[in-house]
Amino acid sequence: MTSEQPCYPVAPSRPVERTFHRHTFADPYEWLRDKDSPEVRSHLAAENAYAEATTEDLAPLRERIYGEIKDRTLETDLSVPSRRGDWWYFTRTVEGGAHQIFCRVPVTDPAQWTPPTVEPGTALDGEQTLLDANAASQEHDFYALGAFSVSEDGSRLAWSEDTAGDERFTIQVKDLATGQLLADRIGQTSYGAFLTPDASQLIYIVVDESWRPWRVYRHVIGRDASSDELLFQEDDPGLWLGAELSADKRWLMLSSSCSEYSEYRILPLTELTGSPTDEPVADASDDAAGPASLPWRVMISREDRVLYEVEPLTVAGQDYVLLTHDAHAPNGRVSLMPLGHAGRALADLELTDVIPASEDVRIESCVPTATHLVVALRADTTPRVRLIPRRAVDEIVAGPREAVPSTSDTGSGRLADSDDAAASSAAAGAASPSRLDGAEAAFDEELYTSGVLSAEYENPVVRVSYTSFVTPPRVYDIPTAEPGESGTNEYGVGEPVLRREATVLGGYRSQDYTVERDWAVTEDGTRIPVSIVRRADLDPTRPAPVLLYAYGSYEISTDPGFSVSRLSLLDRGVIWAVAHVRGGGELGRGWYENGKKDTKTNTFTDYVAVTRHLATRPDVDAQRIAVMGGSAGGLLVGAVLNLAPELYCAALAAVPFVDPLTSMLMPELPLTALEWEEWGNPVDSAEVYEYMRSYSPYENLRDADYPPVLAVTSLNDTRVLYVEPAKWVAALRTRARHPETVVLRCEMAGGHGGASGRYSQWRDTAWEYAWLARYLGVAD
Repeated sequence: MTSEQPCYPVAPSRPVERTFHRHTFADPYEWLRDKDSPEVRSHLAAENAYAEATTEDLAPLRERIYGEIKDRTLETDLSVPSRRGDWWYFTRTVEGGAHQIFCRVPVTDPAQWTPPTVEPGTALDGEQTLLDANAASQEHDFYALGAFSVSEDGSRLAWSEDTAGDERFTIQVKDLATGQLLADRIGQTSYGAFLTPDASQLIYIVVDESWRPWRVYRHVIGRDASSDELLFQEDDPGLWLGAELSADKRWLMLSSSCSEYSEYRILPLTELTGSPTDEPVADASDDAAGPASLPWRVMISREDRVLYEVEPLTVAGQDYVLLTHDAHAPNGRVSLMPLGHAGRALADLELTDVIPASEDVRIESCVPTATHLVVALRADTTPRVRLIPRRAVDEIVAGPREAVPSTSDTGSGRLADSDDAAASSAAAGAASPSRLDGAEAAFDEELYTSGVLSAEYENPVVRVSYTSFVTPPRVYDIPTAEPGESGTNEYGVGEPVLRREATVLGGYRSQDYTVERDWAVTEDGTRIPVSIVRRADLDPTRPAPVLLYAYGSYEISTDPGFSVSRLSLLDRGVIWAVAHVRGGGELGRGWYENGKKDTKTNTFTDYVAVTRHLATRPDVDAQRIAVMGGSAGGLLVGAVLNLAPELYCAALAAVPFVDPLTSMLMPELPLTALEWEEWGNPVDSAEVYEYMRSYSPYENLRDADYPPVLAVTSLNDTRVLYVEPAKWVAALRTRARHPETVVLRCEMAGGHGGASGRYSQWRDTAWEYAWLARYLGVAD
């Protein structure tokens, strides 16, 4: 640091009383909520100035780390082309360009499913640029894409842009035959807009004043948006409205959902004919005319409180719905329901299981193609993909067909059938979830992540991803056909074909790093999985610093994945660890349920237990363990600092949800009513109020030797408002023994994910890692 210590900003205390359930809390910093106040803006600017001044000596290290990230990245690069219809679609990046360029080339051989060879920086014959996000972003401090939809016939592109960071998007439409931007322009929309297959219409969702997606509209291309037709309005403030096409592109599907239940309604696309009326579309804050009278079919009513997804499906010539649901199955099951049973009470439904319930395997999704069911599942923390032939599904309804012999050839990948997968799972203490046999791509690493990248309905390939803590992202194509056809096995699945592994420059070698799974035990006897990554040449008898990351909410799993930026810490001798605490989804739905609502504190005590466990390892320096988390993981950071500040040498809290009780008491705020299913409703329940008050980081600060804290936020963040970390930092400085080590950085042109563009994001990461390096003792 400089010889003269800079002074941190002091926010004036102006208590505002909040009274609920006979309890009054005097909030000294609630005045910071006024985003448009010149005083608030001045305070945030002062915080940013202090953050720079107090870390001035780290500037050279920041530049080195930024340079390392940049030098390891192939800046001019491209994705693997993916085929849809008559085109191969892919993205490019170019050196100096912060955003992607979306491109396509025509299919030259309809029978060929091997992607064309595309070289970085070299255009192919017939290549078209659909959207250059670098050019589109030039006049904006922030730029992010929401929707990106090319019609099935390839004639039009619809995309949406956020230029503020508040995740409110403006849709635009382009004629791809002429390259002309059309007059169609629609603002204040949510994620997920898409064109109908014939490109004549656009389906989109608008948000209300609290940023809740609540209305879905139909827009006819070429007509004024004021005449768009309201298709459905979700009036329950606790439900989030979504829209999508079915896998076979024949149905429009709307979902009203929260974390505990959902309700789907579907409509044949053939019903969306003609032009909407000329009645003006209502603003999101106005009362709208009722939805159009359309023959929607509700699948399972929200009253049954079933969390489910649907896909219409023809099975043995009959109309069914494929349900992925949790009825009597916390970890999920996949069932067939006759379409004619839609709308019946749950108790009256006739469901035929395709994949029955399992205590040990979580069914996360199931999507049909013309020949297979593509199932994303998780067992023993590991996400993977299973392919089940639809012929076997037909046989459930119509009876078995004559067996077809396998003609599988040896390929460049490896497949395991469901019996092998079951044996592998059983060895790890799990059981197979499958009634129907299928094939899974098998990988050799113990800790990895595999998922579905694309499963286009008519395509004879399923594209999957693979990565691990030490393996850069890979793309595999798995051929699919009717069982027994040439090149496939008895499940109609061919050997995986590796299409690409991401390039990591700078001499990266995966064998220079090691990965292991450890387990910590909590006071209640629960075993918590811990993932650990370190350099292979670290002396295991010499204690090293640890950066311990966790999230632990919304059933979101912190799965193994490669990170170029993480190498800058690993190569400085830092051990990277992930605590897979309850509240996440790593070990199934029960793992999540035991870390939400009235069991939320398990998330925090799990993390403390992991910390204490790591501190006993001979390769860990117990005096140099740093805590890191973001968003709901930032709540974890704040909570564990109140529980055990002495365990940590530093804390990085990114967009931290550190004032949860105040936010959950304000239904008018973005997401609040939706979030009650995650945290509970403290407005109506005194018990929930007291429970949340017991762990709220902001309301449980105490006089203690808190470690140095870096809180990072964005002024335009809609999900976790900047005011939460701003208030927390101001209050923390009044209780911490060393308030000068508490730092707040506020991105003035960013959103929940921070600044936009890869170069800005790399610089932010370098800033944070340099700050961490100081307290981890590796600031070279």
